Amino acid sequence: IYKTTKEGLNKLKEDLKYREDVLKKKITDTLDEMRSQGDLSENDAYSMAVEEFHVNEEKIIELKDKIRNAEIIKDRSKGKVGIGDTVLLKGTKKLKYQIVSEDEANPLEGKISYKSPIGLAVMDKKVGSKISIETPSGKTEYKLESIS
Repeated sequence: IYKTTKEGLNKLKEDLKYREDVLKKKITDTLDEMRSQGDLSENDAYSMAVEEFHVNEEKIIELKDKIRNAEIIKDRSKGKVGIGDTVLLKGTKKLKYQIVSEDEANPLEGKISYKSPIGLAVMDKKVGSKISIETPSGKTEYKLESIS
């Protein structure tokens, strides 16, 4: 089972559509062009295109598998942090993160995986809970201010 938010599932579907409809055709066109040039034994561009084709096919299979096994997280357990929730932590500084699946994680956008150290620390916690997070510089204490 692959846990994700609705937005995360849509992103997977968009990536799959792009890889099947756009990227696959682009790679196939490149391969056809290379074949038309004759001798392929010393054609590095052809070898790279073949590799790119295989990588894309593997990614398509992986995406289809994730989509087929996706479980959309919509359970907003009463007052407890879950996937899809946004949390505000207050300690030496304030941290605000949305808890998402691994594929959706992008710390620059404020989205962290529920499997990350902070994600694991806040999952299933209630507002007011004390959160201890291990950082390279040691343990940092936070209070869970809000869940939205």
